[in-house]
Amino acid sequence: MKKILFLIATTAMILTACQDGPKRKVLMSQNDSLQTVIAEREAALDEMMEIINSVENGFRAINEAQGRVNLNAAGSEISRKETLQNDILFIHETLERNKEQIEKLTAQLSKNKSASKQMQQMIKNLQEQLTQKSQEIESLYKMLAEKNIHIAQLDSAITAYRAEAISQEQTIQQQDSKLHTVWYAIGTKSELKKEKILKSGDVLRNTDANLEYFTKADMRELGSINTYAKKAKILTNHPSGSYKLEKDENKQYVLTITNAETFWSVSRYLVIQVR
Repeated sequence: MKKILFLIATTAMILTACQDGPKRKVLMSQNDSLQTVIAEREAALDEMMEIINSVENGFRAINEAQGRVNLNAAGSEISRKETLQNDILFIHETLERNKEQIEKLTAQLSKNKSASKQMQQMIKNLQEQLTQKSQEIESLYKMLAEKNIHIAQLDSAITAYRAEAISQEQTIQQQDSKLHTVWYAIGTKSELKKEKILKSGDVLRNTDANLEYFTKADMRELGSINTYAKKAKILTNHPSGSYKLEKDENKQYVLTITNAETFWSVSRYLVIQVR
């Protein structure tokens, strides 16, 4: 974001210097494009924050409703059951709505590379709250069953919910894994050309590139890659200072990733040419 703002400021200064002519029109067009990019990113981040606030409000409301639930409350059987039914239904519906919103947030996060670490952590915290709250509600459903308390509107929903709860943790783990998935490929110049990964000096610019040639990995677990080659160079763009490409005791190059988040921030694909 800072880089884009710098470019806009620079473009504005140049526009001031250029009074007329084709150059001014080109620069104005570039400036407008950059402003559009910023506006779109800010709108996406604003939407994500609105959803986060909504989910947090939902969890607060669930906590309040849980505090009101008392299976041994005094009063008539009808009034107790009606109060209990309203609270349980509210908890169930709010939890389902939160779940849908968190899934939407996770999907948006995977597309929005400009999301800050703070926002990523906020969404992760919401996912953890959802898992914890789901477990609490499952315990509440079991207590209702033990006391032979049945709420007609919830009987079928609870059955479906229990089946879904089994796979919910797996789904969250899969989504989390997807956010951290990266790919790398190692090959000689001729091999990379053959797989159409390298063409006319460009890397991964060919839509026919064989992506099956790449190895899939989790960026959190991929600390180093041995090239098993005495000559190696990285062809894809990765920030300097986030890695080291050095020879080991066998005089073969080993890539050590010192800062995974920074290293993969520009590209989730890594191409190493060896010989």
